[in-house]
Amino acid sequence: MAHISTSDSAQSPDAALKPLLTVRDLSVEYRTKSGRVRAVDHVSFDINAGEVFGLAGESGCGKSTIAHAITRLLKPPAYTEGGDIRFQGRNVLELKDDALRAFRWEHVAIVFQSAMNALNPILTIGDQIVDVIRAHTGMSTRQARARALELLQVVGIDAKRIDSYPHQLSGGMRQRTVIATALALNPELIVMDEPTTALDVVVQKQIIDELQQLKKQFGFSILFITHDLSLLVEISDRIGIMYAGELVEIATARQLFKNPRHPYTQRLMNSFPSIHGAKQEMLGIPGSPPDLIHPPTGCRFHPRCSKVIAGVCREIHPQLIPLDATHAAACHLVNEGLHDAN
Repeated sequence: MAHISTSDSAQSPDAALKPLLTVRDLSVEYRTKSGRVRAVDHVSFDINAGEVFGLAGESGCGKSTIAHAITRLLKPPAYTEGGDIRFQGRNVLELKDDALRAFRWEHVAIVFQSAMNALNPILTIGDQIVDVIRAHTGMSTRQARARALELLQVVGIDAKRIDSYPHQLSGGMRQRTVIATALALNPELIVMDEPTTALDVVVQKQIIDELQQLKKQFGFSILFITHDLSLLVEISDRIGIMYAGELVEIATARQLFKNPRHPYTQRLMNSFPSIHGAKQEMLGIPGSPPDLIHPPTGCRFHPRCSKVIAGVCREIHPQLIPLDATHAAACHLVNEGLHDAN
């Protein structure tokens, strides 16, 4: 398994040697009546300090499962079957009770896809932020409320809205509230699981712009999960592409935009239009993602791929092969002796 951990963003030698988060050979299964579903299959990647690392792929590819595994939020029938998750060198999968409680929010916070579901409808947004702060610090209610007011202003919400209930806020304001809560204890890493999917494009851009300013101000790292690869290319330092539970390509955002090597990535890149240059025909991806109870033999993408190599792709499972220091792809087309994926 290739371990590609450098990025095109400025990193100190120490940061490059010691990633903030290290995921190695992570496997997660859902145990169902129909069988075991390997939703995440031997996935490895690093996130460096101050980096935005994106995960993209179709629905059901394992992105959100990885987010829940990292934050230890998996519930039955989901189980971590193997692998290693380390945050600043500590084994996250071995954390118990108080250590796990401190890990969440104080070091790693998560922003969920639907803010309306993440927020308690019968508590004001101020009370919810105060609860998080008081649960992890020795602040009084008065001090925590002052901190909540500060956080709301940081994310662009008028302090007067602190006593509002979630249903009294717009979708964008609710999402800002969830981001404010995630920032409450100054975590080093924020996991964002499709945080803008339910928002219109105008509000989405506002949230992304504000998020980039907050990152610059506070210096946290981001694991940004979305199916919108065009968005990831704009905001990420590096991007991992997921397909059927596996990481099939990882590269800097620039490399992925200029020269995607896996046929699946190429199809994803060609599924959104450019606002510049000549018009181009948009090509979808034929077929559907595979059944993960009985995944295809060989390369899992081969039933939908137009570049299948006879006698290879259907029989041999491809490994993630380094192409250079920051780019790797799990495709037989890019292996030595076979023609290029482009």
